[in-house]
Parts: sequence; structure tokens; C-alpha cells
Amino acid sequence: MRALLDPKAIAVVGASQQPGRGTSVVANLRDAGFGGDIFAVNPRYTDVLGYRCHPSVNELPSTVDCLVIAIPERAACDAMEQAFARGIRAAVVLASGFDDDDKNGPLGTRLKALADKGMAICGPNCFGIVNVNTGAVAFNGVVPKALPRGPVALVSQSGSLGNFAFGPLIRDRKLGFSYFVSCGNQIGLTIEDYVDYFADDPDVKVIAAIVEDLKNPRKLERVAATARANGKPVIFVQVGRSAAGQVMTQSHTGALAGNAEVMAAFLRRCGIVQADGYDEFVETVALFAHVSPTASGNDVVLVSGSGGGAALAADQLDAAELKLAKLSDATGARVRTVLPDVRNVTNPIDVTGAVFYDASIMGRLLEAVASDASRPIIAVAVNAIPAPHDRMRRIASAIADAARNTGTTIVAYQVSPLGPLDAEFVEILHRANVPLLMGAASAISALKHLPRYRAMMAQPRVAAENPKTALPDLSFMGLHRALHDSGVAVADAVLARSESESLDAFRRFNAPVALKAEAPGLLHKSDIGGVRLNCASEAAVAEAFRAVTENARRAGFSEAAAIVQPMVLGLAEAYAGIIDEPLYGPAILFGLGGIFVEVLKDTAIEMAPLSQDDALAMIHRIKAAPLLLGARGRPRGDIAALATLLVNLSRFAVAHAGQIKTLDLNPIIVRPEGEGVVAVDIAAEPADRR
Repeated sequence: MRALLDPKAIAVVGASQQPGRGTSVVANLRDAGFGGDIFAVNPRYTDVLGYRCHPSVNELPSTVDCLVIAIPERAACDAMEQAFARGIRAAVVLASGFDDDDKNGPLGTRLKALADKGMAICGPNCFGIVNVNTGAVAFNGVVPKALPRGPVALVSQSGSLGNFAFGPLIRDRKLGFSYFVSCGNQIGLTIEDYVDYFADDPDVKVIAAIVEDLKNPRKLERVAATARANGKPVIFVQVGRSAAGQVMTQSHTGALAGNAEVMAAFLRRCGIVQADGYDEFVETVALFAHVSPTASGNDVVLVSGSGGGAALAADQLDAAELKLAKLSDATGARVRTVLPDVRNVTNPIDVTGAVFYDASIMGRLLEAVASDASRPIIAVAVNAIPAPHDRMRRIASAIADAARNTGTTIVAYQVSPLGPLDAEFVEILHRANVPLLMGAASAISALKHLPRYRAMMAQPRVAAENPKTALPDLSFMGLHRALHDSGVAVADAVLARSESESLDAFRRFNAPVALKAEAPGLLHKSDIGGVRLNCASEAAVAEAFRAVTENARRAGFSEAAAIVQPMVLGLAEAYAGIIDEPLYGPAILFGLGGIFVEVLKDTAIEMAPLSQDDALAMIHRIKAAPLLLGARGRPRGDIAALATLLVNLSRFAVAHAGQIKTLDLNPIIVRPEGEGVVAVDIAAEPADRR
């Protein structure tokens, strides 16, 4: 890794005296002032851009520790195998097309074999690597001429998306970077490997990644813990979260959560900040590069010279689930001394147009607000476009001075994401560690990650203590026994293979019952007429048994029997499920239950195991939570018992990891507070269907 990311001598294989990828890399190394040796490899030339060119890898000096491969895939494998034989252990592979096929042979296998032997390979199908601190710009792409050093390390599977963030942030907003890595197809090194390296690099304070998928999530969990211990926030954005790549299953759980949702839950468990979109990701990186991730403040004060702009930002705060801070009377009095024409101090604060002619108003106002006991985050709307006067720069200086004087988290944002930026304006803010964010929507969305990150860091990690045990079978009754033994509240049940057995069960329960068809592979029973409720007589039970088993047989389930359960009444129906993704492990889903769970898709998901607080947070997170919490005079459900069910289900999931693909508990009957909850239906898919 060190030879790849901090090389002492680089050879570019395929560089020439004509424009091309290899020549572009040599030019970038030259322009960035790389302090090590630069060589080209091409049998047609003796020099490229003034640097010595060797005919083959075998003739390179022994000092070369990193190759950049800018030739087609078949020749690339030959060159890399020669390099490995000579002791070169790092390579950036720009080309794509390393698939095994009949025409080219096992190219992918050859490349992977080198990686397995210990060669650090970036790519293939990538732009390469930028080490800002050393000028090692082994990169095929446009690189800003000025490369300010700073705390951010960015790795991206997509070279274009990475460059669209790296270039404008470093060029227009003067954001300092340590590294930018375009890692491509990750046939060798993966996102997790780069995060691992950055977590221990003292020059890196913020780690950012643009990911499509993860190769080694369990390693990410370990290295994210290292980054956390070193005080380095890790920020991810996941692209490609649509139907492609989703886990397609027959169960409710599979329809509600695929790879993208499980990955998001996994990243939360790792303490990784997740942007909801690309623009939000870019602004979150800019924010964390200047603001301490442990900075105080949960609520926000908006300061604006435009009533419309303030209203727009307030709307975005609501969408980001952030609150406007309530300022104390004392703070209001201090604000009125700065803005005497303002009778009632409200939040947002309209600083009025007077600030454009007297910048000290801005500084005095910010210091007044910063003195509030709530220590709010202050978001100031600015106009950073170049202007024919220095009014905006004076305002920037006032904002910067207030940030220095108060130690409060002050963030500047421009309402519009468009337009060129005044470089001096930006630098004035940055010297005081005041970030400049672009676009009201993306800027305010980024702000939500400050309190969320602190909350994640304060949350204790739940250890998986359950030893793994084998499930005897995945039948209803087998799952019923296993769940009951794990402390999951499930309704009493009897398997009836005949009409007479169903009547025996009815007599045993001595209460109205439900009958449900039961057969291997039968999941959605109500869809085929396989459920009868409130059977209150022997005649009704007998008729129900015949109906549900016959409907199941018509649907192709020849060995249908029936589950007989006593009717359970409650205030509401909830749903809980397990999805066990091989890469990430088991996760727990929760939502409002019943037949419309897939239609509503109002669910929360977290990785197992859960703490009681995790489970309660999941319950409160769904939009339908008020129905369980006693909205509009409804009785409150037994939320504590529901949370306990989720906790015990999560322990069951850990104990039986790898044995099921999905499991549904739907519905779960939620009774009034103090009376408990009980799951009345169970369905599972075995893991071997993958």
C-alpha cells in the first residue's frame, strides 16, 4: 500500500510522444512536482516529455516501486508479471476488459493471482491515484493546477463521480486534500483497504468514499472502528440503489429490503456517515473538513438577508429533521441591540440589507446569537460570487471573526449552487474554519450529519453473544418452537393434518380460532385463500379446514395441512422480519403489519443484534408510529414489549445466521400498554435458495 500511495519512483508503461492515457499521467506527475523519479516504458521512444523511456519493464531501474499500466489488457498482464518478478509490488491499471474469455484467456485470473501474491493493484478500469502531499499524481484525468494540502482522503469506485467532487472542491472551494483514489473494479485493493490505510494516516482527518458495493464488509467494520478511535469521520454515499442489485425474494422482508437497505444499515452500525445523495455527500465532505465532528449544537439558527431565502432554508431544515433553535429572552435582547428595528426576534433572523453597508452588524449579530445557552449551529446565507466591490468580503471577514471569537459552529452557505466563486471570499472563511456550502437544499441536508454523527459515536455497540445453533427445520412449527425458545412472543399453535385434528385443537383452545394453510414453500397464505379467521364453532372449523387446505392444493401445494391458533385481538398489527445477507449478516426489519406491509413500505432496518434502545428507535422511526403510540386519543400500545420482541428476534437471527434467507413475523398483534405483544404468523425462506 505504501508503494502504491506514496511511491518513490514511478514508471508509466505505455507513455508515448503522442497524446494518450500514459502521456497524460507523465504530464500530471510533472505538473504536480512529484519529487521522485519518473520513467516511461515504450520500445518506440527514448524519452517522453523529457523523461527517460525504457523499452521494457525488465530494463527499469531497481528503484521503481510503482507502475502505471496504460496499455491494453493482454500486454498489461505480461508487463505486471514481469514487474512482480523484479520485485515491484504496486501498480495502477487504467485499462478495462480483464475478463476471462476464450479470445484473451484468463486475464482476470492472472491479475487476481498477482493481487493474491501481494501486489497492491489499483483498478483495473480506473483513473488512478493522487497523493497531494507528495505530488504522486499517477492519474489519467484532468487535475487542478493548484493542489492545496488538507485533511480529506477520497476514494471512489466511479472515477467520474470522484473527479466531479475532487476537482471543484479543490479548485473552486480551496478544500485541501491528502488523497484522491479512483479504485475502479477493485480486482486487487478494495474500498475497505483504502479506508484502512487512511484510518492510520496522520495527514488524513476525514475519509470519504463513493461506493457501488462492498467487497469485504467485515473488514470495513474493523477499520471503521479504527477510524472512530482515531477521531476520523468516515462519509459514504452509495450509488446504484435502485432495483438493480436488489435481493429479489418471495417474502415480505425480501420485497422490503434488498442489498442497498442492508448495506445502509450495516454502515450505520459501523458509525459511518451516509449521505442521501451525491450533492449532499459533496457538501457533507466540505462541512466535516472544517467543522469538528464533535462540535456542540443540535438545533439551528438561520441568518439571512433575504426573507425568501430564509423561508427556503427553513423548509429544508424540516425535510432534514433539524429544528430551529429557540433563543432565550436574553439572547433576543442582545439581538435587538444589534438590530434595533426588529421588535420581535424570531428564528430565522432577517439581518436586513443594512449589513451590506455595515458588515459589523453581521459580526455583532453572530456573537449575540452564539452567546445563547443552547449553543446552536449558526447557518449564515451568503453571496460568494465575484462582485465589483468588497462588501461581500467584509461580510466574510465579520463571519470569520465571529467564529474565531466565539468558538461556535458557524457555517456559511450560498442559497444557489450555481455561479463562480470569489476565491478571496472563500479563503477568508476557510482561514477561520468556516465552511462554504453550496445550495440551500444540499447545505442544510449536510448539517443534519453533525448531530447524527455525535449520536452515533455516543451509542454503545451491542456485542453478538449468542453461540450459533442449528435450526431443526423451517416449517411453521419448527420455527415456532425455535422462536419461543429464544424469547420471541408467538401465539400458541397446533398443526392439524386432518379435519378431526383441527377440531381437537379447537376444543383444546376453547375459543374462536384462526386456520391457516401450511405447506413447504407456502408464504403468502391470504393471497390463495389460505386463511380463515374467527371460527367459533366446530362446523365453522371443519369447513375452514377443508377450504384452506383445498385452496392450497389448487395453488400447487399438494401436502397442505392447517395451523390452528386461538384468535388474538389487539390495538394494531405490526410486522418484523429478518434478512440475512451473506456479506453483511442478519438485519432486522420493522413496520406496521398486515396484508399491506409491502404496499406501504414504511419500515425501519438495523443490523442484528439490537439493544432495547435500538429497537425503540426503530419503532419510533416509522411514519405510522403514532398509531402505536396513542395518537388522537387511541390507547397506547405495549411499545416496551414490542421492543423486547425485536431484541429477542435479533438474537435469534445472530444465533441462526446463515441458515435462513428471510423470516417474516406478520402480523404481530400489539395489545394495550402492559398487556404484551404476540406474533401470530411465521414464514421463512431457507438460505440455500441463493
